[in-house]
Amino acid sequence: MRCIQHPAQTLRNFADWLDAQSYRYDRLLWRNNGERSTVAETYRQIASQARQHAYRYARLAEHPQNSENPHD
Repeated sequence: MRCIQHPAQTLRNFADWLDAQSYRYDRLLWRNNGERSTVAETYRQIASQARQHAYRYARLAEHPQNSENPHD
């Protein structure tokens, strides 16, 4: 039986996979003059965004917001 991962962990795993792919594309698509592959750079940017969202999900899980309005 597989357990469903927390969204933050899923995003971190996805970011790790994207980083691995970006490394792979850097090796496969290395350009002249040492320029990095634009595909690899895009993967790195998406991985960074996924990690930022994972951090936000983890913080929300630690501090869930109360649905009641305290000002009523």
